[in-house]
This record gives sequence, structure tokens and C-alpha cells, in this order.
Amino acid sequence: MKCLSKSETHPIISLNPSEVNIKNEDGKYVFVGKVYGSTDINKDALKVFEFLEYFTVINESKLLNESDGIYNWILYSDNNSDNIKFVAIHIISPFELGTTHQALVHNKKVNARLIYGAGELKKEDNKIIFNLLSGTYTKKLTDFNFNEGTKNEIISKFIEFLPDSIYDNTRDSYVNKVKTVSNKLLELYNNIGYVVRIFEISNDCIKFNNNFWHIDWSIEYYKKKLDNKEDDYNVINMLYLKVLEEMSNLLKNN
Repeated sequence: MKCLSKSETHPIISLNPSEVNIKNEDGKYVFVGKVYGSTDINKDALKVFEFLEYFTVINESKLLNESDGIYNWILYSDNNSDNIKFVAIHIISPFELGTTHQALVHNKKVNARLIYGAGELKKEDNKIIFNLLSGTYTKKLTDFNFNEGTKNEIISKFIEFLPDSIYDNTRDSYVNKVKTVSNKLLELYNNIGYVVRIFEISNDCIKFNNNFWHIDWSIEYYKKKLDNKEDDYNVINMLYLKVLEEMSNLLKNN
């Protein structure tokens, strides 16, 4: 079976900040973000492994006994054998922190060496529906549909592990349907350096979200100009310090 990608080193704890209608278990609106230039947990292997310990990985024999919901899955081999294995992780947060395909690959409970397939699955009672939606490993197969042989091989191999499963080719992401996150997980996000805010009112969350990402974009923009020594250094530095102050005030007052 063709290998899609080697398990190379790249950021494994990432953030999808596009949603503004996420709620915690108390029904309040949630924001999670990371200020540009702040400490990157991906550079601290011990913190990464400690963080990933929170997430349970599941093989095919255990999956049917797990709770219903949305999961990411991979087909992989490890350093001990060339045999292809299956593993999945429950998507318990729409922010993707700890549950991306890359995080699953690098989880030391998995120790994947080669990747042969990846996607999402939806479990409802004993019914499993799956797709091949993975930006890192199968995006080209699903976006351009240029290699039906490889695609069908992945589907067939998945069904070997879960014979009654059904392939879904609609390209409708299941992960985007996850809209809640636990308070315990939010506390974990906060502890590793992410900005976490809780709002009673949706509009307040939306306003904070828009302000945060606008200022964050400005921080990145001016920092890159400073690094590249573009334009007038003193002017750019003044503007950079100004947006840093804006972010500090935003976080202090909310």
C-alpha cells in the first residue's frame, strides 16, 4: 500500500480559530486564541507529550464501545513493524488543539513512522461513517481526485478494520459540527499559554474575536517588517509597540 507521507517534524498542536459560536458545557460562548510571537508549545517536546496524554487514542476493537461522536483517524505503521494499523482520537473540541491528525501521528502512544491514510469518522450507535478529509495527508486526493487507485485502496483498507463502515464522499467535514468544549479542556488550553475567554453574550464574544484577530494580524505584519528591515525602522517599531499595547489592553480589560 502506498505511503502518503512520512511522520516528519512539524507543528502538532495547532489552532482553528474560525468559529465564533462555540460554547462551553455551561452554555457560555468561548474564545480560544494565541497571540502571534508568544511561546510555541510545539518547541517544547515535554510539554507537547504531557498535553497529548490528555487525549485517549483508540484502536478499531475499542472504537465500537466508545461514546458516539466525531473522531479523527489514521492508517499507519510504526518502527516495530511494517504492518498497517488503525487508530482514532475523539474530537472533543472544535479548536483542534490536541486532536489534529498531526497530533495523533506524534502522540507517543501511537509513534507513527509512515502514514497510509487519514480522515474523519462519525460514530452513531454501532454505525460508522468515514471520509478522507485530512489537510495534511489526503487533501490532494479529495481536492483534485487525481488518483482513484490510491483513494480506493485507503477506503478498502479502512473497511478491513471496520467491515460494516460506510464511506462518505460528500466532502462534508464532521469536525466542523463539533460546537462544544469542556471547562476542563479550556483550563488545559489556558495552562499551555492560549488566550481563553468566556462570554455570556454572543455579540461580546464576536466583538472580542474580531478585535483580537485584527490586532494579532497587525502584530504579525509589523514584526515581519521589522525582521526584514523594511521601510523606516523607527516608524515601524513605533507602530509595532502600539499594537502590542493594544493587545495588552484588550486582554487586560476582557
